[in-house]
Amino acid sequence: MTSSGKKEKEVVKSELSAVVGRISLTTDNWRSEHTMDEYICITGHWIDANWKLHKKIIWFKDLMPPFDGISIADEVALCLREWGIDNKIFSITLDNASYNDVMVNSLKQRLSINRSLLCDGALFQVRCCSHILNLIVKAGLKVADETIWKVRNGIKYLKKSVSRVKNFYDIAEKSYQLNKSKKLRLDVSVRWNSTFLMLDHAIYYKSVLEHWGRRDVAFKNFVLSEEEWEKVQILHRFLKVFYDVTCKFSGSKYPTSNLYFRGVWKVYSHLMNEMKGPPSFLSEMIGKMKEKFDKYWREYSLVLCCATVMDPRYKLRYLDYCYKNVYGTTNRLGVVSDTLNNLYDEYERQATFAPPMTSVSCSANNYLYETNDDSSDQEYEDFLKSRSSQSEKTELAQYLHEGNLAIRTEIDILDYWKKASGQFSILASMARDILAIPISTVASESTFSIGKKLISPWRSSLKPNTIQALICLEDWTRTGDAYEL
Repeated sequence: MTSSGKKEKEVVKSELSAVVGRISLTTDNWRSEHTMDEYICITGHWIDANWKLHKKIIWFKDLMPPFDGISIADEVALCLREWGIDNKIFSITLDNASYNDVMVNSLKQRLSINRSLLCDGALFQVRCCSHILNLIVKAGLKVADETIWKVRNGIKYLKKSVSRVKNFYDIAEKSYQLNKSKKLRLDVSVRWNSTFLMLDHAIYYKSVLEHWGRRDVAFKNFVLSEEEWEKVQILHRFLKVFYDVTCKFSGSKYPTSNLYFRGVWKVYSHLMNEMKGPPSFLSEMIGKMKEKFDKYWREYSLVLCCATVMDPRYKLRYLDYCYKNVYGTTNRLGVVSDTLNNLYDEYERQATFAPPMTSVSCSANNYLYETNDDSSDQEYEDFLKSRSSQSEKTELAQYLHEGNLAIRTEIDILDYWKKASGQFSILASMARDILAIPISTVASESTFSIGKKLISPWRSSLKPNTIQALICLEDWTRTGDAYEL
């Protein structure tokens, strides 16, 4: 690494050492199609003392085979030791690759040696919610109507010819007054949301596509009837809920962990409502998606349920409502409540407390009561008892006892906790760490998009060390990595 790279690395290392709370990680692997080299990216996420959200790439490196769970755990452990943060980790967010479970178990054993994991590591692993949504919708799209096939191949036909697609956009702009900056899109097999966007843009150009079908004989096989366009509209409306939730989950410039439970609940409610009377062509699709939903979200993530409680609009009451509607019982609420209390106890033990009231001041209070027989003394004593009872409640209990904010209230959750930290200093520390947990691996995956541009057919001879230095330096010197919401 160059001298400027080493200098920037020291800056990031200084930032990490100054983190007041804990750091959460996202990690993912990627293989370059041009060099076939395997790379790992590890990104750190934290909220600083000024309640700003940060993310930094802390590891981008080529991997040597075997690419199994133990080897990945070795790489992550090496990364944490090199940065000196192995005692500051809260969680790690991963996709559903089978080797990740092995990796997590191995990593938990290593981190448990210095007892740095909270709740004995029970909250350590977070599964990428965007990836789970992707699996659910893809399962449904496998049995989707052939109408999607016609849309896809019609767009593919238009895009095959530069002059053809240019004429298409000229007609859209001049004859139909459409904004041609919104382009036709093709979907890709690994991203279902690209299918939603393909349909979304096709609907936008519906009139132009119909016009093209009247003038191009070769395009007639891809022309949709009114009935088929109606199916596209229905499918588009059905998928939009999943698309909106995925966009929320995939955010990296704002906290997402508090949005998890509401997003899952929105998806569940949407599926249940659609199952009551779906259009016939959607019934099999919805059934497949419900099966996948039950498989992956039968048990809601405990730490992300705790994150929902840290949102003052939801707290435990929202979970109570959702559990009753999904399961007909609130038994699961007790598990969340116990986890919250255990986690709070750990933060409370680590906190620095003010010294207790001295015996002299207690004596003075007693003396005032004993030497004064005024009738108002009893009322004053009752007042002191009520205040004492209130002060004996934990910050968590006091916070939960307060009413929820209106659920439609738009809040800056970091600003809320920044202001509440004076009243709830311990709970605010706990909220800071929980809210820094990303619920998708998008932060690490987006780095691979840069990697694809960097390792092109014309630059496929760059050494892995050079790739590592370029990607890390670009991330470390980027402005605006801290987001004040």
